[in-house]
Amino acid sequence: MLTPLRIPTPYGPTIVADPPVVLAPMAGITSEPYRRLCRRYGAGMSWSELVSSSAMILGGEKSQVKTRQLAYFSEEERPVAVQIFGADPDMMRQAAALIAQTKPDAIDINMGCSVAKIARCGAGCLLLRTPQLAQDIIAATVEGAAQFKVPVTVKMRAGWDDSCITAPEVARRAQDVGAVAVTVHPRTAKQAFSGHSDWSVIRRVKEAVSIPVIGCGDVVDGPSAKAMFEQTGCDAVMIGRAAMGNPFLFANVVSYLESGADAIEPGVEEKIATARWHARELAGLKGEHIAMQEMRKHAAWYSKGMHESARLRDRLCRISTLAELEAIWDEALEVAARYGALETVS
Repeated sequence: MLTPLRIPTPYGPTIVADPPVVLAPMAGITSEPYRRLCRRYGAGMSWSELVSSSAMILGGEKSQVKTRQLAYFSEEERPVAVQIFGADPDMMRQAAALIAQTKPDAIDINMGCSVAKIARCGAGCLLLRTPQLAQDIIAATVEGAAQFKVPVTVKMRAGWDDSCITAPEVARRAQDVGAVAVTVHPRTAKQAFSGHSDWSVIRRVKEAVSIPVIGCGDVVDGPSAKAMFEQTGCDAVMIGRAAMGNPFLFANVVSYLESGADAIEPGVEEKIATARWHARELAGLKGEHIAMQEMRKHAAWYSKGMHESARLRDRLCRISTLAELEAIWDEALEVAARYGALETVS
């Protein structure tokens, strides 16, 4: 049996992620409906999309609506963490207090995003260049969240570049000021998503702190998840890009870790039923216009492996209404039936 991820907190309840295979936060991907799907297919915990602390505190009405959508979570998801980012300790303190009132299981600080618009404001992975400021931000966030007894975790990269691997130091500082767990994606900010993750950095962080460490980076299936556990000693593995359009991956990974065998791959009917549910729920949360813009990429990912998928993807990437999407899925089922197999093909 897999050992659940257990994150002790100073407020009594321990956060338990069972199984210790969790969903990474991804902007434009891990909305509340998608997180629910991943939880249903076996993810032990999930993290929200990135929420801007400055938008929460200084944003206008439109910005506030978007922020509430990003930070929204349902009871079905628990345990769930809401991730925030920012470069100003006071603003992070205020944002943490606001989010903590909604009682997520944790508030996570993003110190790993390498997107230019986040790095330009001094947040995300840029904080790894200034460990003292990173510590101040963590301390302020812990203080703000403490008002409502919500613990704080931190997600970080290895460092800024190969000459600035600061994850072990920042993790120690995070522990010193009250963070209850850290996640490490051991690529540098300069790497973005190129090259390979250096899992030895996860091992170094694990050796540097006593709080739980979650490993992330290049986990794409059961064997790679098993290898990360064995090579790093991490307490849980986090899956990000490999889960895009593939919530079913969690069932495969968990099955492999428990028995050495993959779970049965879903057929076309299950994939399309899942994609339909995802789109309808997302439209209910964000409105049809925004939801369909977001679903273009999700739908294209869901179609992978289906018959005539290239032609389907060309249309899926241009949808603007839920009705259009439903019609394309109807056609995809007809195509699969015509080929005589309503199942995924290689």
